[in-house]
Amino acid sequence: MLEKELSKAAEIQEELPASAGRREVEQAVVSVFLYSQPVGRKASTPDLLRMVGAGGPDGIALRKGLARWRELSWFLDDEDEGDAVEVDAGLPKSWRLGNRPNLRQMHDEACAERVTERGVEARLEEATRKLRLLTDGARAAGAVVHVLPASPRDVGDDGSFRYAVLGPAAVSESGKPSALARRYLAETTGADRPRVHRNALVLAVPSRDGLEAARGSVRALLGWEDVQGQLEGRSVDAVRRERLNQRRRGARQRVPEAVRQAYCIVVTVSAEGAEQAFKLPGAAGPLFLEIKGDERARIRETPVDAEALLPGGPYDLWREDEASRLVKDLAGAFARYPHLPKMLKPAVVRETVLQGVERGLLAARLERPDGSHRTWWRESVDAESSDDPALEVLLPSDAELAQLAPRLLVPGELPGLWAEDAGRVGFANLRDYFAGGFTVKVPREGYEDLFNVPRCSEEVLHRAVEAADLAERLPELLSAGAGWGLMFRVGVVLGEDAPDEAREALNEVLRQVSERLKVE
Repeated sequence: MLEKELSKAAEIQEELPASAGRREVEQAVVSVFLYSQPVGRKASTPDLLRMVGAGGPDGIALRKGLARWRELSWFLDDEDEGDAVEVDAGLPKSWRLGNRPNLRQMHDEACAERVTERGVEARLEEATRKLRLLTDGARAAGAVVHVLPASPRDVGDDGSFRYAVLGPAAVSESGKPSALARRYLAETTGADRPRVHRNALVLAVPSRDGLEAARGSVRALLGWEDVQGQLEGRSVDAVRRERLNQRRRGARQRVPEAVRQAYCIVVTVSAEGAEQAFKLPGAAGPLFLEIKGDERARIRETPVDAEALLPGGPYDLWREDEASRLVKDLAGAFARYPHLPKMLKPAVVRETVLQGVERGLLAARLERPDGSHRTWWRESVDAESSDDPALEVLLPSDAELAQLAPRLLVPGELPGLWAEDAGRVGFANLRDYFAGGFTVKVPREGYEDLFNVPRCSEEVLHRAVEAADLAERLPELLSAGAGWGLMFRVGVVLGEDAPDEAREALNEVLRQVSERLKVE
């Protein structure tokens, strides 16, 4: 017993430079042994300090050494771990060496002899899957979450932003992503099927040191559970059993903390398209929120401005020879190309493109089955059309509209169409305005912007003028009790462009027309 305790004391003295060569902890071991004779006797902490203090040791180093021995000893009685005395915080009231193994010895033997590597890995995987701190906030932010996927094929490649927590096999270091982590970024079902949307994937992996610390915490917990199993059914005093329960609870609480600290490496593609691994500063909060807040991850959840999507914008999404782009391709570009920020919600980009159509920065076009086109400019695209993969956008200067919203002909809607003091605008002026290539300088905050006007045929302009005229006369027609035939024509021409105050009355007229047609 003395040989084992003295060897532990020697190790402790090596850890404390102030005790080097003084052998004070070894003196404490021998002193406690002497005070423990005959069986049942013990040393109080003041007595022990006076015994060892004759040589004038460093008081702080001595107390640290004694506290460390208390933690490592195999034969100090557990029942002597009472409340710490006030003057020597951290040290028990009394010390006694016995001849039976204490809980620490039973725990150390369990960890060394009965806790298996397979058991540690299984419990570590379980703890990782259950730890919500690794994924909290990710789904709410718009990410598709994968916890311990078995292979890259389990992480989809459809353009959605994906956040994956990989297992110990992907352990990496800052600046050195592991081969397995690089595989997740590079491929899907195999090396012959490369990942297309590499910019939409962020991986959280453990560091090497952190992983070993987490394994140590899991091993300690399994060791205490083994000790509990050994003492099950035995006659154990209440103090010792409670102390065992405290140590088991403490070990259980340390496992989640250790796992969270282990996952401090982020692997993703850089703006240059290369795989990068960077280490996060130590934190105890939700991991994904920490990753999202790190500039190196380049994650963005706020919408981009529609002007940034235009040719010459900061995102460089158009080639010089491109007259149009599919909306789905513009929205998916942020998931494919590393020079762009990682968008948490790809739908936000689609919405931004459609907002650009409403603002007149872009025009939208969708081909019908008969080869004709439906177009939109300075108006919202309906939900069904906006979800169509064939929907494309083009610059107004390159667009020819198949229809023009009548409300755009109202004074003040289109810059440069109506003169400030003009009471009307001639059709010739309207035709020139929509002849193609017409631009207007629009003042902005501190600069002037060019407003480009698309082309419209005379037929489209005539329909828009007629609809605008009917919309203006609609309240008069309703109050005069116009016939159903005329009102039906009004409804067909105007559709959703009727003024708000007249739409309800118009819908009632059209309902009555519909009922009459059914009867006749």
